[in-house]
Amino acid sequence: MRFIVSILKNPVSLWLYWLVQKTYLELKYNVQLGYLTNIRKSTFEGDNKLYDNVRLWYSCLGEYSYIAKNSQISRANIGKFCAIGPNVQMGLGTHPTSTFVSIHPAFYSTLKQTTVTFSDKNLFVEHDPIVIGNDVWIGANAIVADGVSIGDGAIIAAGAVVTKNVEPYQIVGGVPAKFIRNRFTEAQIKFLLNFKWWDKNKDWHFENASLMSDIEKLMTKYS
Repeated sequence: MRFIVSILKNPVSLWLYWLVQKTYLELKYNVQLGYLTNIRKSTFEGDNKLYDNVRLWYSCLGEYSYIAKNSQISRANIGKFCAIGPNVQMGLGTHPTSTFVSIHPAFYSTLKQTTVTFSDKNLFVEHDPIVIGNDVWIGANAIVADGVSIGDGAIIAAGAVVTKNVEPYQIVGGVPAKFIRNRFTEAQIKFLLNFKWWDKNKDWHFENASLMSDIEKLMTKYS
């Protein structure tokens, strides 16, 4: 078994697997895949780009969203027009912090993370899905914990560790991440959440691109 795994993980096999996957996904979804990016059981809405060495597992990537190099994302539903920076980590899994005598998965998981398990059933939820809204920017080296929801228009500062839900159009940062400020006024946020510009078609985006640099101009035209 170890011999088979070593063959599958040798540089030539990895390159061939990446090339086949890249060709298939780019034709099916209009997606650009960087060098050695690895996709497992994930879907795309189209016009996406994943840079080099990205790992995207069991996730969905919304239209026009991109993921920068070396990011690892698992079990995340990511909205449209999202910008995910380099070295971002999402869905790394979790361990019990109370009640359980040990944090080691051998006592509560059947997955055999270290080749053996002492449990005959799964006693703890190790992976909780993450939900990322639309137009979200997640800075370089940020970590998003399992089960977190990040609202539309939010910004996660570089290096932040997000352990709690983030409201729409909030900017958060730090370890653990804390509220810094809102991007817009309450009235502007309400307008954007109701207007949902990210759901407009491509023609609308071309026609209104000049308004996207000024919230007041956008509101004036469409309020």
